[in-house]
Amino acid sequence: MKICFLSIDVEKKEETSSFEGVKRLDNILNIFKKHRAAATLFVTGEALNAYPDLFKNWAKDFEIGCHSYVHICLDRININEFEKQIKDFVDLYEKIFQQKPKGFRAPRNVIQNAHLEILEKYGFAYDASVLPGYPLKLRHYAGYRGEAPQEPYWPDKRDYRKKGEIKILEIPQSTLAFDFPLVGTWLRKLGVKFFKALFIFKNPHFISFSMHSWDGVRFDGKGSYGSGEKYLKQLDEMLKYLRKIGYEFRSGEEIYNEIQKSKFKIDE
Repeated sequence: MKICFLSIDVEKKEETSSFEGVKRLDNILNIFKKHRAAATLFVTGEALNAYPDLFKNWAKDFEIGCHSYVHICLDRININEFEKQIKDFVDLYEKIFQQKPKGFRAPRNVIQNAHLEILEKYGFAYDASVLPGYPLKLRHYAGYRGEAPQEPYWPDKRDYRKKGEIKILEIPQSTLAFDFPLVGTWLRKLGVKFFKALFIFKNPHFISFSMHSWDGVRFDGKGSYGSGEKYLKQLDEMLKYLRKIGYEFRSGEEIYNEIQKSKFKIDE
């Protein structure tokens, strides 16, 4: 079985503090529905608080996970502030959905073992923050902290980038050939043909495909290339291609449940 973990980070656009990508998220979600693709929406507490009715509607088809309460790198706040953000998010989530969130992704993929301990405390089942690789010349990215397993694993309590005994499952944002992650930003900049070529060199049985809520909305300025309609066309073609080469789409919660039931084996 070949699995693609599909996800969206749902947040304000950093440069503009705009929720436009959240308000128009159906641009992306309708393409997911077209391809019958299960997915996880990692949403900030700010966005969830601002648009609870939208997320209640999207929760009928997609998993809603946690992307912290505000979008700030976790190395910029102390552990007590992180715990407060998690508590505030869980309280808000329970008020809206009458259940606890299962999945977490850290802003910009920055996470440490102390954060995983807090997530365990508040009942999270899995984390999806670890970035196992990144192209050689671009490894200054905040979330890249060295190599890690490319498939779901139980992290080590001393080093979350190694396999161990922590009961929170890590679902990493795996990479393709030459350490390129399949993410919306790179899809916008490099196009579907580039990623199809990467699959010639590396065609793993587990991949992740993540993006931002604002990728599907045309915006200007830094990093805007290929946004809006161009991205939506690329996304449609990319999902069609992944289906063609045998990938099945799963949310983070589905992956966790299947691993618990041994329907999806973790590569040892």
